[in-house]
Amino acid sequence: MRLIKHNFGIITENETIYLKYLSGLIDSCDELATVEIFKNPLSITCRIACSNPRYTQTVLKQLLEFHTLLNIKLNLSKSIRATQRINFEISL
Repeated sequence: MRLIKHNFGIITENETIYLKYLSGLIDSCDELATVEIFKNPLSITCRIACSNPRYTQTVLKQLLEFHTLLNIKLNLSKSIRATQRINFEISL
């Protein structure tokens, strides 16, 4: 998995742990996926591009289960099937 971080200055310990869990989750579903993470003052935006379109549904299912377990609300994009990319935002 290729992880690209944008606009990250100093991050908290909780953010570091979350990013490690997120990368492990995605890596377990698709080892060749590309993950871009953008940090804004009010939110964290993630863009996941799977290496093969057949992995998209598996990654999405695991993401939803993971964030439900942590009680984190995701704002998912509506164009997942059209673009074959998973875009979501987490409000801070």
